[in-house]
Amino acid sequence: MRAASFIARQVLLLAIGAACVGACTFVVEGDEPREGEGEGEGEGEGEGEGEGEGEGEGEGEGEGEGEGGGEGEGEGEPQLTPPVGGSSGGSGGPVQGGAVSTASGVDYLVVMPASPRSPTPLLIVFSGVEGGQQMASNLSQAGPAFGLDDVLFAVIDGADYYGDGAAGAAVLDDVRARYDVDNDRTMLLSESAGTSAGLELGLALRQSFFAAFWANDVNAAANPTSTAAQLGFAPWGNAGPGGDFADADAIVGGMRAAGYRVEDPAPYDGPGAGTHGDTNQFLAALEWLAAGRSRQ
Repeated sequence: MRAASFIARQVLLLAIGAACVGACTFVVEGDEPREGEGEGEGEGEGEGEGEGEGEGEGEGEGEGEGEGGGEGEGEGEPQLTPPVGGSSGGSGGPVQGGAVSTASGVDYLVVMPASPRSPTPLLIVFSGVEGGQQMASNLSQAGPAFGLDDVLFAVIDGADYYGDGAAGAAVLDDVRARYDVDNDRTMLLSESAGTSAGLELGLALRQSFFAAFWANDVNAAANPTSTAAQLGFAPWGNAGPGGDFADADAIVGGMRAAGYRVEDPAPYDGPGAGTHGDTNQFLAALEWLAAGRSRQ
């Protein structure tokens, strides 16, 4: 680890720890050839009669059948949603950070980038039991120090919206409408109580939207609905056990089987891996997310 990163980690560990005293536990939780076949059958029948006077009469009938088949190969490319290389073109006007609600009534918090740019990379976060407000505070302190200074954070309270991946989908749509979000640098982080909602959002409901997904301090497991080949790109994936190694192994195993880009160590096995709510594991997740994760 670089010296600056090490110093930043130590300072943040102290700052976040102080902020959480008495308030929280900091439970931060291709292109594949497509084959096409075509077959056709046709039948035809015809009758004809003719009569004539004179030396003789004649009558005749005829019947014919024909069959034909053909095979062809063509190359097709999955239609990626949202399109690669583009952005959401959000037109809701300038929106300051703070408390926001979707049209359907889902509440979330926006933490503006320290170094904003357009299009804007986005990190959707399902908090743990520490709550959305504390998670937003943690991210505003730690995010810029660990390379996420250009990223907009949209934080959903994982306890309030426990198991509700659809709430995350509503927030994703709302943020994309308000800001010009980078289609290829949209990421997901789930934490502890937000695990099941994050898994539903990132591995099923909106799988193609996320370049990367880290499930932290896990307490549940799920497999991706679609493979990388079906999606048209290979997402990045990892999990921080926080003591629950069985679920972390299951999540990472499912990602590997689906063709995700999974870098070792996976699951994460560094400082804090064996303890639920350890800040070191949370900071490791931020470092991992900051490492140029893109759908391309």
